[in-house]
Amino acid sequence: MGNLKIRRADESDIPVLLTLAEEFMSEVETTREKRMKILRKALKNSDYELAVAELDGETVGFVDQWIIHDFAHGAKLSYIQNLYITSTHRRTGIGSRLLEEIIRSAENKGVLEIHVVTEFENKAAIGLYRKHGFVEESLQLEREFK
Repeated sequence: MGNLKIRRADESDIPVLLTLAEEFMSEVETTREKRMKILRKALKNSDYELAVAELDGETVGFVDQWIIHDFAHGAKLSYIQNLYITSTHRRTGIGSRLLEEIIRSAENKGVLEIHVVTEFENKAAIGLYRKHGFVEESLQLEREFK
């Protein structure tokens, strides 16, 4: 692998992140403008963190997490919202490096638990998360609004 750099995203990363999001969530019916508006707002939120992976200067993946302040737990919890690596760079260790960075950041922020969701058939992602100490703890249910 070439020169891999994991760093926090900023406004200058928005165009490439939008392109990656379109690849990642191609089945989601939305517009680039809506994604951009949400991303710009999220990047300004201190409880949001987005890390990008650059390989030889090319952005090849990202991971983001939200920190919530849960009164029932009496603690901060982290929710990894998205983890995406371009198809040509999967199974090279980049996902692990991104995940390690976001876990380290959550721990440094005093997070009690990190939660992540993936689809049942996404065996590669499940294996990656398990490799980093994630276990099946509960069932997440979802309701969509059209």
